[in-house]
Parts: sequence; structure tokens; C-alpha cells
Amino acid sequence: MSLLSNRSVGCAARRAARLSLVLLLALTITARLTASAAAKSYRADRFDVDLVIEPDGRLLVTETVVFRFEGGPFTYVFRDLAFTELDDIEVIEARLDGQPLPSGTGPGQVEIRPGRPLEVTWHLPPTADAIHTFTLVYRVEGAIRQLADADALFWRAIPEEHDYPIAAATITLRYPETVPLLGRPAVRGARAEIETGPGLVVATAEEIDEDEDVVIEARFPAGSLAAAPPRWQAAQASRQRQTLQALSFGLVAALLTALSGGGLLARSWRRYPHQPAPASVRQMARTEPPSDLAPALAVRLADGSMPALAALFDMAQAGVVSIEEVPTRWGRKFLVRRRPVAGSLEPHQQALLEGMFGDRAGLKESVDLAEAGRRMSTRQKPFGDALESQLIALGLFDAERLRYRRRLLVTTVLAMVLGIVVFVLGLVVAGVVGWRSEIGLQALAVAIGVGVGLFVVGFVGVILAGTFSPRTPAGEEQAAAWRRFGDYLKEVARGRQSLMQAEQFAAFLPYAAGFGLAEDWGKRYIQQTNVPLPAWFTGLQPGDGYEAFAAVMAAGSSWSGDSGSGGDGGGGASGGGASGAG
Repeated sequence: MSLLSNRSVGCAARRAARLSLVLLLALTITARLTASAAAKSYRADRFDVDLVIEPDGRLLVTETVVFRFEGGPFTYVFRDLAFTELDDIEVIEARLDGQPLPSGTGPGQVEIRPGRPLEVTWHLPPTADAIHTFTLVYRVEGAIRQLADADALFWRAIPEEHDYPIAAATITLRYPETVPLLGRPAVRGARAEIETGPGLVVATAEEIDEDEDVVIEARFPAGSLAAAPPRWQAAQASRQRQTLQALSFGLVAALLTALSGGGLLARSWRRYPHQPAPASVRQMARTEPPSDLAPALAVRLADGSMPALAALFDMAQAGVVSIEEVPTRWGRKFLVRRRPVAGSLEPHQQALLEGMFGDRAGLKESVDLAEAGRRMSTRQKPFGDALESQLIALGLFDAERLRYRRRLLVTTVLAMVLGIVVFVLGLVVAGVVGWRSEIGLQALAVAIGVGVGLFVVGFVGVILAGTFSPRTPAGEEQAAAWRRFGDYLKEVARGRQSLMQAEQFAAFLPYAAGFGLAEDWGKRYIQQTNVPLPAWFTGLQPGDGYEAFAAVMAAGSSWSGDSGSGGDGGGGASGGGASGAG
């Protein structure tokens, strides 16, 4: 047993040693590869560009780049020639250290792949710690553009994409000596010094950062270099003309749609003229409720913001519900409890109870106050319909005006949605195929214009629907009176007015809550002396009742779902692209 044990230990030790050796070897190889990759870098000692404007207006370009490779190996250098604002590119020759390279994909060959961009790749044998000169000669058609008063060359000599720094660059522009320059040439991008002579412009720059381009600009007398604009510029001008013409069609379509829709809105609007309350009623101060109208109905009639909260506190005062504070780990929590009801409830009160307490099993006995607010946010319609039905029965709302407002709202919202859909579809189709034909572009512009017109009509209609009054003349008078009473309650809540009797704090509370003053009313309530807490409210701590009452008023005011009422070309340049090695 002892011999076997020793042999086992020896085998395990040898396996561990071999594993350690393998791991050490792997780490060594990884470290060397990492160090090699980290040491691999390159930069351009020079990037020289020679530009020759030929008699026929074409541009002969010779780019000479001196790359300094550190580490390695490097196996290729590439130059992508962009077709930006030019017609065509013809590669004439690619050289390495002054020697022309044959076409191919092997080491010592150059690969030219037509396309946009046109890709040129010098394939190298594995190269490290070396300096090589790469030359590319190509001819460009369409580089000379025609401006309103000049022929011009805007040429991006140093491409906008190069992941290496450039120590120095010389850009030489040669043009027919018989053609004068208009003004002084300019260079955009890196800082450069410019010298000129007969038929010659030389720009020199140093320390060009990665991805920093250099654009040379020169202008000549109109027609001196090109008899006609290049194809790309003619096509661009044609597209601009077509776009402007299509824009006029779109504007006319939008205007006609808006005018037609506006006419229909105005025609239907005149069928239901607004009859405001007399000025004497609108201006009369009110320190008492104008009538015995239930708080929720009064708030809805006067376009108050929170009729459901008004109904809740009104039902609390009538003994239908009570509110009590219950323990919680943090903050304050309040429960609304149902109480036995001796008589019948008004329709809006029954709708509120069902909205707050209702579930699949029937009516719950209690509900958290915050949860009650969330429930009402998704069950607004039954409560709102009950309010409107009662106001119609009281002669304060006109059923036909109410139906018209609903129709107007639905119709105009649909018009807005349809307008957005037509507008977006028009933009999408225009971006894909609209530019291909003048008639197609005009048709799409008309569609976009119709979409804009529909949206404008719908937007205006939604605003009109929101301001349209469903009230009868009697309802207008009562609404004006209730608004003046609401203004009085606001003054009281903010301490600018006082109540004539202390008990009015409790009596007016449902109205104040309905007009959105619950939190301010609660704060003012606890500032008064000899004003008892409402019998329907119970705080958690006997000595903290007033603070708890203010908290419950603030919680009620946060209910989120209540049912209320409803050019010269100087900015661009030809050429460019990308350059690099790897």
C-alpha cells in the first residue's frame, strides 16, 4: 500500500509539473504576441499631393506617401477613393518605392477594386521596421465645378479618414498659365502656408493629426476651365429645382387641406353658438355655494379639475365612507372604508364607489387612498358619464351639444393621427424613391402637404373641442357663479381671505378639493383655532390628528386620474476617402 501510494504521489507531481510548464509556455507566447502587437505602429513622414488641371478640365492627381513602419509585420497599405462631388475616377498607376506594381493580390502586387469608394491595396511581403514610399496616380472627371461667377476646385487632398499622424505635407496645384486666379487660394483643415506663382499654387502643412483632412480651394474665371458643369453638379441642381417645385406643390396641398378642413370646422361650429353668462353673473363675488348642487356636479359644471375627489369628501361627510390612517414602515398610509348606506346614492356617487372598491368579487370593504386614485385613473368613463347624465337631467348640460363635442373630438383626433401617418409615409417613400422622377417627387410632396394640413386641422379641432361648452344658458350662469365661488376658495386656501364661520372649513372642503385646492386647504385648516377635525377622519396618533389630516389632503391632491372637463459650394469638397496600413 505504501509503494502504491508513493507511485501515485510521484505521478501526480509529474503531471502538475508538465501542466505548469505548458501554462508558462502559453503565458510567454501570449506576452510576446501582446508586446509585438503593442509595438506595431506606423506614421507618415510625408503625404504629398500633386494636382494638375488638364486643358480639358480633368484633374490628374499624384499622391506620394512615405510610411515609417515600426514593429510589424505589415502586409498591406490601402487607399479608398471617395466619389464625393465628382463624376469618375481612373487609376493610372500604383508604385512602391518608385517601381510600378503589377495588378494582383500577392505580395508585390496592387489590387484595384472598382466601386464607391474605389479601393486600392498595395500587398506587401511581411514588413517590419522599414520606410517605404507609396505612389498613386489617378485621373478625375468632374472635379472642376461651376459657381455663379467662377470655375472652382475644392479638393480634399488629405483624406478625412486616416488613423496615423502626418509629419509634413505639400499640396501642389498646377493649372494653365493663361488662366488667372480669382483671389487668393485657401486651405481648410490643418494650418498651411500658401505660395503662388504663374500656373502654380503650393500649400505646405506640418503635424497633421489623425483623421484631420486638408482641403485646397482655388477659383478661376467662369468658363475658363470647364464649358459646362460636371454631371454630378448638374444632377444636384436638377434635384434642387425639382425639390423646390415639389415643395410648392406640397405647400399648396397643405394650405388647401387646412382651408378646407377649417371651413368644415367653422361651418359645424356655427351650428352651436356659445351663449356666455351675463357679465353681472361672471363678475359677482361669491362667498357661499351658489346652489345646493352636489360638489362633484358643481366642479364638473365649472370645469374644475378633480370632481372625483370632491365626490369622495362629499361622501365622507355624508357617512358613506370614512378615511383612517394605518401603520406603515415609512411615510403615511390611509385607508378608505365603506360604511353602511341607509338610502340610495346619486348615480355619480355609486359610480365612484364601484370605481374605487369594485373587483371581480364585488365591492371591497376598504382600499388604500393612493390605490383608489390609481383605480379611478383607469375607470374614469363611468364616473364621468354619470356626472354628465345628471347635469343633463338638471337642464345644465345640453345632450346634443355634448354629443357634438364628442364627435368633434373623435373626428379631429383621427384627422391628427391620419395626418401623421400620411406625413411619415410620404417622407419614407420620398427618401426611397421620390427623387427618381419629378412627377413622383411632386406626388409625394402633395401627400406630405395633405398630411401636414390634416394634422393642423385636427390640432385646431382638438383645441376647439376642449373649449366647446356643452352647457345650456342656465348651465352657463351657474357655471360662472361656481367659478367665482372657486376663486373665493382659492383666496381662502392661500390666506388672502377668511371664512366667516369656522365650521365652513369642513363644509367647503369637498368644493375646495374638487377645484384642486386640497393640499392648501388642509394646511390652512390646521392653522385655524377651534376647528375640529372632521368626524369621518381618524389619525393614527391622538396628538397628531391635524398633521395626519393635512397629509391625507395632500395625498388626495396627488390623484392622477380624475374626471375633469373635458449656395457657392464652399462647404463641400471633391475627393477624400480613407487611407491606412495593416
